[in-house]
Amino acid sequence: MNKIKAIDMHCDTVKALYHNGKSFVENDMHIDLQRLKKGNYMAQCFAMYINQVKDGPDCKAACDNYIAFFKKLMDENRGVIRQAYTADEIEDNYAKGYLSAVLTIEGGEAIAGSLENLQHFYDLGVRMMTLTWNFENEIAYPNYITGESMTPDTEHGLKPFGKTCVKKMQELGMIVDVSHLSDSGIYDVLDIAEKPIAASHSNARAVCNVPRNMTDDMIRRLRENGGIMGLNYCPFFISEDAEHDQIPDIVKHALHIADVGGIETLALGSDFDGIPTPVGMDDCTKTNELYNALRAAGFSESDLDKVFWQNFLRVLRENEA
Repeated sequence: MNKIKAIDMHCDTVKALYHNGKSFVENDMHIDLQRLKKGNYMAQCFAMYINQVKDGPDCKAACDNYIAFFKKLMDENRGVIRQAYTADEIEDNYAKGYLSAVLTIEGGEAIAGSLENLQHFYDLGVRMMTLTWNFENEIAYPNYITGESMTPDTEHGLKPFGKTCVKKMQELGMIVDVSHLSDSGIYDVLDIAEKPIAASHSNARAVCNVPRNMTDDMIRRLRENGGIMGLNYCPFFISEDAEHDQIPDIVKHALHIADVGGIETLALGSDFDGIPTPVGMDDCTKTNELYNALRAAGFSESDLDKVFWQNFLRVLRENEA
């Protein structure tokens, strides 16, 4: 087995732990501290996932509660993992033997249409935010037309506040995350972004035709922007057949994205603890097996350094204010 470093741009573990009361150190979910170590992780991005139906009506308060819980987990496990605010801190923590936790938000409804709230979350350490989840909010529209989950929304993009929000996020140094965003919204972001953006957990639509994945044209535009997209392990976004080992299909997505967008565009974005368990990718330790499968498919070690950690650190650095 190769010794690797891994940075995963997206998981829903903290919210799951908040609600189920399981241990962060060892559990039966996709991610815990013991298995992050075993999987040779350098950093994990932990999304504070907001569902405006279940968490509403005060999405900001819900997000504050999840962040308080996240910080409690960091305090309780300081000997193993520490919140990182910058790329340099991630590398420094790794050199000292610590995992890093990067705080992110999934669902821009958390800021409730307020730049003051955006600043509030940045001050707490949020370094990346998806503009939407699966619902329309004050910023934009989601990736599919409501009630038609397989029909991408190609008409509704960023709202006026959304454009202001994107500019403010880039001014602050918070990565704009377009996973879950409508097709039109992704193009709107790419048109105005002056720093690299991310699609933290999105695959290639040409390989698996669902709205949550990105078209080849989007991938090319992402390359021009200097942005990145993270391989998502959700079975339904990988292939039509979710019953067999899905690592080979994840490799297909990786090969396609690298071919269309270049190796600098590719990263990891598991969506662990927010998805059904993929066959072959049972938990975060299987990142080692994915690395070996990608190596066997022709990716060089230097390529995989970019995919597994360097590309994310570059984008984080380029966004830092």
